[in-house]
Amino acid sequence: MPVPFYLGDTEWAPVLRLAFLTALYALVLIAEGGRTVILLGMLGVLQTALYTALFYLAAALAARAVERVREPPVRIAAVGTAVFLLVASSLLPIYQTPLSSTRLHSDLWHLLE
Repeated sequence: MPVPFYLGDTEWAPVLRLAFLTALYALVLIAEGGRTVILLGMLGVLQTALYTALFYLAAALAARAVERVREPPVRIAAVGTAVFLLVASSLLPIYQTPLSSTRLHSDLWHLLE
């Protein structure tokens, strides 16, 4: 799922990319230091924690909703459909990645370039 975040420029990408870029900022901070890198690194850590908590809450609510479905075939179909739609959408170039050195729009396979 793409989420908006700001690390010097606004991107719409998964939280995994946000964590990846935050780790890169941490490496730059270790190598060079600087106030701007500290600010962007902390911003990345805060955004990663916020989105992780929100996705954890959404997953917990979805799991509770699935538990309320009594018929196993309906439950399996609902979960299978949700997983299929999430995987299929991630393979499309829906992620806006202006911080990427190779492309403005990415799919899941090219996200960490």
